Amino acid sequence: MKKVLVFFNSQQVEVVNVLKPVTAIIRNYPNGDEVSLKIMLTGIHSLTGDHVEICVASDRELTKEEVINAVNKYL
Repeated sequence: MKKVLVFFNSQQVEVVNVLKPVTAIIRNYPNGDEVSLKIMLTGIHSLTGDHVEICVASDRELTKEEVINAVNKYL
């Protein structure tokens, strides 16, 4: 299993556990449109110099700060 941070439709970040082979997460907009969010891998360096890989799925472009804040809050 892997944990994926899902950023969707300006909602609060959601942590979803999926099987390792899964490559996308399906979500529906309020108007009924369905979207497949590709799971991407991003890297973050901690204050101690460690490199942490994070799985993220999003329907928009994210800033590094958004991802770091979500990691600190949810993972």
